[in-house]
Amino acid sequence: QTKLRLSPQEARVKLPKEMQRYRKDSLKNQTFQLDMPIGRFKKIELPLPLPQMSGQWGLSRLLLRIRTSALIMLLKLLLMERSVLIIGLSSEEVTTCCFALLELIDPYTWASAFMPILPTDMLDFVSSPVPFIAGVVVNAPDELMVVEDDDRVLAAMQEGLSVLNVSSGNFSITAEYGIEEMLRRAATPSTQLAFYQARVRHFATDESSALQSFGTFFKTGPTLKESLTLQSLKSIIKQHLQSFAGPLLEHPDTWKLFGDFNDITGTFDFSPDKFLQPLKDQMIFQLQFQEMMTHTQLFVGFVEDMQRYCETRDEMLFSDQAQFIADW
Repeated sequence: QTKLRLSPQEARVKLPKEMQRYRKDSLKNQTFQLDMPIGRFKKIELPLPLPQMSGQWGLSRLLLRIRTSALIMLLKLLLMERSVLIIGLSSEEVTTCCFALLELIDPYTWASAFMPILPTDMLDFVSSPVPFIAGVVVNAPDELMVVEDDDRVLAAMQEGLSVLNVSSGNFSITAEYGIEEMLRRAATPSTQLAFYQARVRHFATDESSALQSFGTFFKTGPTLKESLTLQSLKSIIKQHLQSFAGPLLEHPDTWKLFGDFNDITGTFDFSPDKFLQPLKDQMIFQLQFQEMMTHTQLFVGFVEDMQRYCETRDEMLFSDQAQFIADW
């Protein structure tokens, strides 16, 4: 504890800074310790806050293996209850990536089968009609190709299965008709996510970073910059996925507008049509508005301004003055 003699005016400025510095210094050396006098049980000492192996390390592995656009596509497949098979050479990487997907679909909850480790001799399970998230670990790279080319896996991919190889970074989306085109045409917050992914990949190149090692990350956890970057990225993903709930998140009682109370069963029956029709109407009116706007002189002038700007920019970039500045 530190006693500070400050005036009320100085306290408003200096005291919060002192509190933040004290909190930072106090948390820096805080650890969780467990020492049980049982046989050869070794003392456990972990940093606080405790490392989130799935929400942080698992997410970082996904970001280091695939692009954020593929990650968003993978999450949308789960929201449509399509099966996902994750394969790799490391049990730690495969299982944490499986659990990371469960956390990333927040605020929704996966309601079907979840098996972070599926033995290779149970690969027949990929033919299950029940949606699932499953992980398969093999011992050699050539065995990964065997799993990807397995007839059972290829047949399941025709019915909705997608496969992510976290060792090679290869993401094979389902061949179910229309799914890939629909997901690629759908809007994604790619700019911000790509920026944060680039930061995570940059952090991972540092030799002192724990992002490349499961054991090191478990012992030391992420740095402050790594933690904030991952948290920001998760926040953007959550906001994007929440947008699919439409008005349901505007008020706690909004769900009552999209269904009927069944007097016979005494339960509430959700009606997808009541939920979708207002959204369809909004899209139609939005399209009608944009159609009328594009036929105005105002919009034509806007396009002409863009054209003149690009022409002027090109002239400036290839001018003698621009060449002089570039050389200088």
